[in-house]
Amino acid sequence: MLAIEITISVLPLSGLMLTAFATGFLLRSKQLISSGKKIIELEREMLSNHADILELQKEKAILIRQMRESKIPVIPMNTANEDSDMSRKAK
Repeated sequence: MLAIEITISVLPLSGLMLTAFATGFLLRSKQLISSGKKIIELEREMLSNHADILELQKEKAILIRQMRESKIPVIPMNTANEDSDMSRKAK
């Protein structure tokens, strides 16, 4: 039977554990900050895209209103989806 005695001092061991904890904490903090910045950037992009979509819908509504109010005969160019939406509204 082999008996190897290993003596470890408490102070260097606790210092090593504290250093490992601090290193892990700092690395994880940087990851969280980085992911938070990416999330904020994506949220801004989504808000911008939604604002653009709403602006286009507003322009479309204005054009449709102008087309309906005009006295010049205009043949509307509705898509199949708009035709089915209008027939649902009529019911």
